[in-house]
Amino acid sequence: MFQEKLFDKCAFGLILTLPIFFLTGSLLFNLVSVIISIYIFIYIIFNKKYDLLLEKTNIFLFFLLLIFLLSSIFSDYKLKSFENLISFFLNILLFYGLYVFILKDEKKLIFLSKLISIIILIICMDLWLQSITGQNIFGFPKQQAARLTSIFKDEQIPGSVLFRLSPFLIYYLLRMKKENFLFKFRYVFSFFVYFSIILTGERSASILATLLLIFLISMNYKLINKKKFLLYFLVFIILFLGFFKYFGSDAKQRIYYTFKTQIHNNIYLDFYENTLDLSKKNPIIGTGLQSYRYECPKISQVCSTHPHNFLLELLSDTGYFTPILFLLFLVTNLFRKLNINQNFKLNTLVVSYTILFFFPLIPTGSFFNSYHMTLTWFSLGFIYSIKSLD
Repeated sequence: MFQEKLFDKCAFGLILTLPIFFLTGSLLFNLVSVIISIYIFIYIIFNKKYDLLLEKTNIFLFFLLLIFLLSSIFSDYKLKSFENLISFFLNILLFYGLYVFILKDEKKLIFLSKLISIIILIICMDLWLQSITGQNIFGFPKQQAARLTSIFKDEQIPGSVLFRLSPFLIYYLLRMKKENFLFKFRYVFSFFVYFSIILTGERSASILATLLLIFLISMNYKLINKKKFLLYFLVFIILFLGFFKYFGSDAKQRIYYTFKTQIHNNIYLDFYENTLDLSKKNPIIGTGLQSYRYECPKISQVCSTHPHNFLLELLSDTGYFTPILFLLFLVTNLFRKLNINQNFKLNTLVVSYTILFFFPLIPTGSFFNSYHMTLTWFSLGFIYSIKSLD
């Protein structure tokens, strides 16, 4: 039998290493996340915590995993498909393990959020350094089209990473005590992170960060001090206009490209069309997890490693039922969380991030990408662990 205290200490210790290894690249980050997920699985089995897996809210997850399994068994790309099936299952274990077992103590939530908030601010400062000088603190240069990468060397992902880690910063700022010297600068930190995301020139991350602001303001409008809101809104507009005048040339080019050029020649539409054609090949169980990269070249010359849309990737790779089952899984867990928790501010965070992490109306990464999806489930598990924001 696993002792509860020993499990808590070891599991939380491993969780604290995740953001550290995250800075070193995907290899160690993925390795540690796999170790954590396996550790959680062993804990569930040895302590007979089967009630977690057998809850009614998980019925859609069960059928989703069943179709994933059948799709992998009958796929022409079995090794790749089973690899992604295992990766998805481990990410789900990480998600459940965080908010059911590991992060039950508010002190742990605050400590973890503080650690990751520091990492977020380091990445943001490094981005501005790279933008102004052309190199980051380690000497990594800007990439093609002056894209910023910060500590991620040649990977153009810092905007996406900052957005996925933003729940930790928001929680830490909201839980900060008034006696804390930094309390008066909470909104300054928020603006700094938002404009750092815009600075990266990553369209999807910039759109999602803006939508998050709109969602949170709209849902909490009645609770907002209107005079303060007007003041902060004016400050935001001034900063926004100043940013685009002095720092936002690359971001403006990306925005222009998105809303002008791609309206007439949007390559993503070709990816989506290919996905719909491929889904007809095996509408029940698809062609195998992450098989788009192999199947698409057979029918088109305009392809990518994935269709850049979560739901369409599920449709192509695993059949017509899986997008519906996945959405039902998200919705049932969302309502379960909302029913348990009656804190309105927290519920707006939970709803906003659940929607935006899997937002289907803009280009996305791969649903089965271990690095990005592990980060997504890690952050979502943290959000669902929060009991109150008061």
